[in-house]
Amino acid sequence: MDAHAAVAAGSALGRRARVAWLLRVNRLLAEESSLRSLPAFAAAFHGGVYDREVSVSTVSRWETGRTPVPWRAVRRYEELLALPRNTLTATARTVWRYWAPGPVLDVAPAGPAVRPLEDLLEQAVSGDVMTGDDWDQLVDGLCARPDVVLMPSGTWSALAERLVEEMVIADDLPWMLRFESLNRLLNHRRGGRTVIAVCGAMAAGPARLTATEIVCALDNCGHPDAADLVLSELARPSGPLAHRGAVMACFRKVRYRHFDDGQLRTLVRAVRDAGGDGPTGDQVEPLRGHLSALYPEYARAVLGRRATTRRDEPARNGSGDRSGSDPDARALVAAAVARVTARLGTVEPDRVCDPAVPAALVAETLASPLFDVRLYAAFLLAATPYRPVLADALAAELVRPPAVRHERLAIVLLDALRVLGDHRHRGLLQRLAVLPSVPRPTAYAAVRGLGHVAADRAGGDFLRTAVAHHHAVWLSDRDPVTAATLESLVYALGMASRDDLLTAILDSADFLPPARTAAARWLAIPGHRRASALR
Repeated sequence: MDAHAAVAAGSALGRRARVAWLLRVNRLLAEESSLRSLPAFAAAFHGGVYDREVSVSTVSRWETGRTPVPWRAVRRYEELLALPRNTLTATARTVWRYWAPGPVLDVAPAGPAVRPLEDLLEQAVSGDVMTGDDWDQLVDGLCARPDVVLMPSGTWSALAERLVEEMVIADDLPWMLRFESLNRLLNHRRGGRTVIAVCGAMAAGPARLTATEIVCALDNCGHPDAADLVLSELARPSGPLAHRGAVMACFRKVRYRHFDDGQLRTLVRAVRDAGGDGPTGDQVEPLRGHLSALYPEYARAVLGRRATTRRDEPARNGSGDRSGSDPDARALVAAAVARVTARLGTVEPDRVCDPAVPAALVAETLASPLFDVRLYAAFLLAATPYRPVLADALAAELVRPPAVRHERLAIVLLDALRVLGDHRHRGLLQRLAVLPSVPRPTAYAAVRGLGHVAADRAGGDFLRTAVAHHHAVWLSDRDPVTAATLESLVYALGMASRDDLLTAILDSADFLPPARTAAARWLAIPGHRRASALR
């Protein structure tokens, strides 16, 4: 099966199958060998957050996707397998929401409340530190009370503003917990409309340079205000990153029929006229194909003469292959997928289950044209014992000369390494970020990884050197890719707590203005929120 056939196979994997595989592979590759036995695992299951006995057949049905697994059972997997809290539950909830056939309004808690809702509320509106798990429990409690009234009247806004501000400077599991908490709050019966308004205000204002994920989060929200906000950022964007978030949100909002007829016509015009070039325009062309596949009557308006050749392309989550116009890129990506997938067999090959599933996920991670599909496949792989092996395989691909020279391949490899990598791969990202022979889009992708891969180990003078290097390039050419690179460097500085360099950027009159704005924003974030985002 080639990479693009594997992407198609992956898009056919439902959310239940993905969650089932996540649980099964973590059990079969568990460090505690006795738990790899299904009967032994089932016998040990009663306890912790799960207060009932389970049979071998029950666990088998969960792990094969024949029946949905309760959230408390997912939490019990974490307990039994001695995994960090939320490793499986946060990933499973994310996958469950993203691959749902319609908006996810199910807000069943992942376990019993550990602390009273009132205590969590008081903590969130104070200057105390909030962990991702605190947010998860707080939002679970609020969603269990859809008609809850929060006093004083500005409490909903204060909660949403803090949650979003922490989310856009968080990473890995702390980010995932906050992002899923935001998704649930956006659909809250009483507070949702206020949360939508806060997202719009922050994406257009103080969080403008991290607006993509804020606007994109509206894709699961069916409230008319969310549709209006997405269309507004699509037609009259407050910035390129907010526009990209709106484009990404439209994949599912179109499929979920969130737009009425008038809004759909507005969407068609905006997508038709949108530019697909530059560092933030990569999702425009896939959206055109997605929109024309779901609404063939608009295909000619969106695609023009290409409409007749695009009608039969897959539209599920936008994951159909649309790289046929670049056969060299397709061949390079396919070869990389094959080599990375082959490394999976080195992880206890006698216990690897359903090799087709991880193979399809690797293909999605590297070959899907849709960024979100790549991201969520990488999240799923990152929550398994495959993570370090896959990260090493990605790094091995990135030292191959064709990968560095070919921007499209390098970018998807670097995007995946940003999720799967660890401190061992930090040096590779640093080299690619500043090496003069590296194409600028590839360097930009490497810089985006600096704020995510071992950001707390950014010692020495590298970041200072990187800022000076890209600042000099921007002063010389003032091209949009280098501008975006400088803005991403500010994020890396913030994640590394390099306030000295943030201050230097802010005080430099000839520096890129949006980067200075971003530096000022980082320096203005209260210390308790920056500390919270790390947890």
